[in-house]
Amino acid sequence: MYRVLIADDDLLMQEALGVMLENEDAFEVVGTAVSGEAAVKICKEDSVDLVLMDMQMSGMTGLEASRIIHRISPETTICILSPPAAGVLIRSAGADTIRDVLEKPITPQRLQKMLEGYKAEHEHSIQGQLEALIEVLRHKDFQEFYEILPHIIDEIYQLTGMDSARLIKVFSYLGQSLLDTRSVYEETTKNVRDLFPINEGLILDCKASELWLFRVMNYLFCQNSISRYPLLDNIFKYISNHIREDITLNSIIENCAISQGYLSRIFREQFNVSVTEYLHMRKMHLAKGYFYFTEHSIAEVAFRLGYNESSYFSKVFKKYEKMTVKEYKREVRAKNNANFA
Repeated sequence: MYRVLIADDDLLMQEALGVMLENEDAFEVVGTAVSGEAAVKICKEDSVDLVLMDMQMSGMTGLEASRIIHRISPETTICILSPPAAGVLIRSAGADTIRDVLEKPITPQRLQKMLEGYKAEHEHSIQGQLEALIEVLRHKDFQEFYEILPHIIDEIYQLTGMDSARLIKVFSYLGQSLLDTRSVYEETTKNVRDLFPINEGLILDCKASELWLFRVMNYLFCQNSISRYPLLDNIFKYISNHIREDITLNSIIENCAISQGYLSRIFREQFNVSVTEYLHMRKMHLAKGYFYFTEHSIAEVAFRLGYNESSYFSKVFKKYEKMTVKEYKREVRAKNNANFA
């Protein structure tokens, strides 16, 4: 769901735009403003994807407000609502900050055309990756998700390049679309950027983005299974609190008052892996983050993740990554060199 701010000092125009947007399933009005200053304040304090900005407001003009918003939130798209016949001049004056201009009077058809263009720009390039992730959620296959995640991240960066503003839009759309699959269970849709903040420093590193998307998908796997079996809520809380310890299936059943047979059955039903396999995959994903962002040795990472023997940790790593830790580190260095060549 794209988050829209309407900035116009004409309350009737605000209301009319709000009514038009009610018919657009992919867009949600998250705020209104009657001045440029108020629009800037909202964009500083909240996550906004698209601003419909009136050009002529008292005080700060729409163009001035657009420049400030673009500076503080370059991933936010701005569409100026202009007086008749002023579109060419406004486009020229705001070429670096404004995506589009809608001349008044604004009709539902013209607004819809602009919104369709916005959606096409942000959705179509990664539709295949989105569908692949939705498919593994539908099939409840956590191991398949674990295996395809690095490839999906690589494909997104190949399609998008290293444009931070575009990457933030792409990942925000991807994450929000995945979160929206929960709408059948929840009365209100959560905002992905509230649950899993994303910023320019994070998004320019593909490994950081992989860790971010793993968290989003793991959250969805867990929440979907909790909707079917509410008692799993305590299980996942316990796992998250102890994932960096020597956590086992036995420690889970002892601390969460559930039988081993029942937990094993419903867990495999919801994840298509055993509890132990799930624990290993979560730990291995954390391990990849350690190896990518730190200079920790294999023994140090094994210890930090609750493995008592580095040889056993290395064996588990190779099982799930299909390569040794040394091979993984070489692959990471090669990718980094290619990205910054």
